[in-house]
Amino acid sequence: MKLDSSKTDVYYLLLDLDDQQKREALDKLQKHQPELYQQVAPLVAAESSDHLDQLFQFTFEHSASSQVDYTDQQIDKYHILHELGRGGMGVVYAACRADKAFEQKLAIKLLQSDLAQVFDNRALFGEAQLLAKLNHPNIAKVFDGGIHNGEVYIVMEHVEGTSLDTFLSQHALSLTQKLNLFGQVCSALEYSHHQGIVHGDIKPENILVDEYQHIKLIDFNLTQKANVSLGYSECLTAFSKAFASPEQQQGKPVTASSDIYALGKLLMWLCPHQARFSDLGMIQQRATEHHSAKRFGSVTTLKQDIEALLEKRPISLKRHVPFYRSLRLFQRNPVISSLCLLLIGLGGYFSSSLAYKNQQLEHEKRIAENMIFEVSSMMFHSKSQAAQQMPLPSFLDLTRRRILANPDMPKHIKQKLLLVMMTPIEEKAASPSSTDKDKVK
Repeated sequence: MKLDSSKTDVYYLLLDLDDQQKREALDKLQKHQPELYQQVAPLVAAESSDHLDQLFQFTFEHSASSQVDYTDQQIDKYHILHELGRGGMGVVYAACRADKAFEQKLAIKLLQSDLAQVFDNRALFGEAQLLAKLNHPNIAKVFDGGIHNGEVYIVMEHVEGTSLDTFLSQHALSLTQKLNLFGQVCSALEYSHHQGIVHGDIKPENILVDEYQHIKLIDFNLTQKANVSLGYSECLTAFSKAFASPEQQQGKPVTASSDIYALGKLLMWLCPHQARFSDLGMIQQRATEHHSAKRFGSVTTLKQDIEALLEKRPISLKRHVPFYRSLRLFQRNPVISSLCLLLIGLGGYFSSSLAYKNQQLEHEKRIAENMIFEVSSMMFHSKSQAAQQMPLPSFLDLTRRRILANPDMPKHIKQKLLLVMMTPIEEKAASPSSTDKDKVK
């Protein structure tokens, strides 16, 4: 590529190159003709391929390594103390107020100078102003901002903590503790989405955790609305491929649904190897659906299911499953549920026992009535001459035989009837009848 070529010639030459050649050409152009680079870069961005994000990310990271070191210098009313870290989008410094009016730990992020060659500084600064309106305990607070030597800087609170991935490598957390951290991330995004701001780059490195396990969400994507304001057909954004949604990787505009997908990937990273049809597994699957229309409708719905999971309440995705609510109730209150089941079981047992006893008494009553009817019929209503002249002992003996031969009569009833029938016979045998007494006389 000739360095003295016009903007149009360079533009068309770049379009004919593959990604690797584009990287080399842009790097060379930036070093030798920065003004021409600033004119060409937005044109190439507007006609970018699916790999454009990687191309510009490479360029940004390469130039970030050579960015001016502001340590021990002053930017506006802030004194730079030391560097905290740097990445493809810029460098972060620890800072304090130069006038010492307030003793406050601050962090200043200077956006990569090459961003100004793709995006208008005013668009980036306008996006930073939107972040300053966010006021949530789980979002790093933005206090101030401006432009210094052509670079946009953002002043924010200095969070004492480590990134989520580092924190997990140093602490063995339970599932409940991990879900509590995730719930805080959901709360932060729920709030920002209500303010019309999406994050666009959810990943463990952008989540800071302090010693009390309180999280702060940092590094909102400042280029998301700058793309729209510049009219790019495809968005140049910074993202991590492992957590980015399919539409984001295709260069489409970042939406709240993209953040929900990233949350699902973050949840999989936090709590891996979940059973497909478990509560947590189903939440992960719904959040990471390939088509955005099939994901959770909002972060609020996702957050509510996580809260339900922590409280052992039914999640929205399984409310149609039979007996699921009852199972969740038992898991939520095992002692009370066990006592209730015990009382229900005892009540059922006593009720069935009482019903059986009543049926048994009714059955015995019918048997006794039938026996009384037979005996009375033989004694008083029999038309047989032999039956009418039968002696009482013979009659009682016949009755005893019928009682013993009755298969439906319970054994204890038979014993009672036989005992009653035997008593008068013994008394008669022991004392002579009145007729015998008359004969003796």
